[in-house]
Amino acid sequence: MKTYRLYHRIRKVFRQLEAESAREACQRVGWDIADTWVRELTPVVSDPSSESGHRGGGWKNVTPKEIRLRR
Repeated sequence: MKTYRLYHRIRKVFRQLEAESAREACQRVGWDIADTWVRELTPVVSDPSSESGHRGGGWKNVTPKEIRLRR
């Protein structure tokens, strides 16, 4: 399961939950994905070539393909 942070652009409300996909996360809270800003928590990955020894981690923006095509 992935962790998603959702922000409903109209209601101006945040939710954070675990789901298999961004679409499922929106469905679970009853929001239309077109009205929702979605971010996914990404894991920290070991990377010996970087100065810190790891890379990644944190929140990344998720824009489902169907939404990108509508704009």
